[in-house]
Amino acid sequence: MHKSPAISLPVFYSLIIAQFILPLISALVDLFSPQPELALLDKTLYTEPQALEIFIICGAFIIVLVITIGLFFRKNWARKAYLYTFFPAFLLYFLPYMHWIYMSSFAAIFSDLAFVCSGILLTILAIPTLYEPLFEDKF
Repeated sequence: MHKSPAISLPVFYSLIIAQFILPLISALVDLFSPQPELALLDKTLYTEPQALEIFIICGAFIIVLVITIGLFFRKNWARKAYLYTFFPAFLLYFLPYMHWIYMSSFAAIFSDLAFVCSGILLTILAIPTLYEPLFEDKF
């Protein structure tokens, strides 16, 4: 018997894409922001990343890229990997290089929306009645 999905594939793919596009929009908002305090904060609080931090961030980027590609192909291993790496990925924000994260309130909206999309995707991938119809071979 074919289960009808509670979440459609376009919504599933949109959530995957949104968690990457929204932070980029947030960064672009601050990049082109005319607020002088952001430029002052950048000059005073910026620190150069250390080699270990660059290595950790690059490794995490590769892992996230592989998991994202797996989710686009609806692979079960990617679902499990997303669940197991979701909370450890937040530890990257505690690296000394990432210590000062400042943004305008308008950019924070897009950043928070990205976190919401990630949370919704986490919920979908953790609840069997939501993810099982999506990860079937025939949709």
